[in-house]
Amino acid sequence: MDNKVQNIILKGITVFLIGVGVLLTVWVMRDDNPYPMQPNDQRQWAIKEANEKNLDTKLTEQELSKWINERTDEIVKEKKQTLVDDVSNVLAFSSGLLFIALFLVIGGFVYLLIIDTKKALKILAGIGAFALFMTIIYYSSSNEVPVCISAMDGDVLCEKDLKFTPENWKIASAAISTTLLLIGVTVLAWISGSVMKLFR
Repeated sequence: MDNKVQNIILKGITVFLIGVGVLLTVWVMRDDNPYPMQPNDQRQWAIKEANEKNLDTKLTEQELSKWINERTDEIVKEKKQTLVDDVSNVLAFSSGLLFIALFLVIGGFVYLLIIDTKKALKILAGIGAFALFMTIIYYSSSNEVPVCISAMDGDVLCEKDLKFTPENWKIASAAISTTLLLIGVTVLAWISGSVMKLFR
């Protein structure tokens, strides 16, 4: 395959992965997070919906209050489930990128070990640098679970009994930080390559 075609394909894949990462991040950031909200703030969702349906003209004051309370609980459950699902998708995407990167590095090393030992040693040095990079990221990541996240523990909406311990939060934090850094480095390398071509 021609080098130009390879470069176009690789850039296309890079843009796609960056785009998906950005979209997932924006997706989660746009979610309403009911966990840190006060009950009165959560209640406003149901009140707004009641006003849109003109329920104050159809129900008595007692019936309207009951409807708002029940609807508030429903909306909060829906938004909690949405947030949990979306955060899980982002974490799965981050973990997937890490596994793909690890697979490509190992695959490249094995292939070069067969055809060119010297280059394989260079790859091995790269693996060592990557391992050092991951170690630094892991130990520099925070293990303090945010209040709005720890509030999800034991939520009946979750399929599993979530336990956001400092240990697994540190792993999740490291995965997210690594993804963001790798995306940043990729974008920088991509841009710098195009800029260098302009000055040649």
